[in-house]
Amino acid sequence: MNHQDSQYAAQAANLAKTYDPLDLEIKQDPYPYYAKLRRDEPVKWIEGLQAFAVARYDDVDTVLKDASIFSSAQFWPALLGEFDPVPEVPPMISMDPPNHMQLRKLVNRAFLPTQVNALTQRTVDIANQLIDDLAEKYGSEGECDWVWDFTSLYPVTVISEVLGVPSERRAEFKVWVDDVLAAANRAAYGPERLAEIRKSSDAVRAFFEELYDQRTANPGNDMISQLIQAEVDGVRLTRIEVIQMAILLLIGGVETTTNLLGNSLVELKRRPEVYARLRKEPALIPQFIDEVLRFNPVVQMIFRHTTCNTELAGVHMPKGSAIMVLLASANRDETKFSDSESFDMDRKSSVPLMSFGQGPHFCLGKYLSLMETRSALEIVFKRFETLEPVSDKVEWIDSYFARGPHHLRVRYKLS
Repeated sequence: MNHQDSQYAAQAANLAKTYDPLDLEIKQDPYPYYAKLRRDEPVKWIEGLQAFAVARYDDVDTVLKDASIFSSAQFWPALLGEFDPVPEVPPMISMDPPNHMQLRKLVNRAFLPTQVNALTQRTVDIANQLIDDLAEKYGSEGECDWVWDFTSLYPVTVISEVLGVPSERRAEFKVWVDDVLAAANRAAYGPERLAEIRKSSDAVRAFFEELYDQRTANPGNDMISQLIQAEVDGVRLTRIEVIQMAILLLIGGVETTTNLLGNSLVELKRRPEVYARLRKEPALIPQFIDEVLRFNPVVQMIFRHTTCNTELAGVHMPKGSAIMVLLASANRDETKFSDSESFDMDRKSSVPLMSFGQGPHFCLGKYLSLMETRSALEIVFKRFETLEPVSDKVEWIDSYFARGPHHLRVRYKLS
């Protein structure tokens, strides 16, 4: 067991603070707090967010699979509030069945395994080009910010091609996505930070409004053109619905893979023996990615709202209550995963991870994210003789909802 892994149980028993996802210290390392919640208060009222946190696997599973009692309709509004780029219509992520399924079928075609696999060679080309660009910019040996020089540019280039978005502005996309998701922390921000979030929210909307008009006039073989021309039950999507869907797909396509690649390198830095093993046996990369997703998932939680008075783990929840579903805590539930606080890429478990959700809103971009991450790591192991963070300290993105390095200074040497 890694020394850091072994500390969690002891930490959980001696925490001075109670769990508050807005607390900066807790956001840096929420896992001991999740362990304490599972042990002492599996359903806990969080005053700062006016929501019930749900920590145990079985309860999380219940909430995610029962849309009749635990609705998704308020998820996006609760997360982004007044900073939602397109507040006029609900995104797919905030729709309950059956309306959700109709729209999901329309979009799902682009994310089927067969379609995703067809993109594999393109992801290899993009990863190689970014490494070539890095070498041209900094040399064959040196230091760079791995997040901003690779992990953010790589998935945004892939999803840009899927959507038909010009990739020349890809550096802006990452800023927009980070800022929009940071709106979840709006209660803790001052006017200056809120103004930055508003600017990014407005910018991403304006960008897709312009792109919609361009694709309407000149359709192409891309997702936005397909959404413009597609019909759901004989009805075409409106302009604002297409813009909303495009923004949602951009956010999902950028944030998940960026953070998964960043978290992967963080875990490899902490476990040099795993790094050495993967370099010798790249076929093990998929099971390594699965364990990163369990141990340090890129989405920590999602929201639901009760449609009626209900009860969970003996706690009464009135109709309309906000439910904060702790996916990352469920992934470390001791009753489902043996030695759950340890990182073990050889772990054998029949229990599904919560990292991509469960139930009707199971993440449709899962296969794309896994393929992109596997492809990138394979190229990285081939191209780099050395690649490691210069510090053990990680500057995590300022979010309780998503988790990944905001910056990750690395030392590298190309092969």
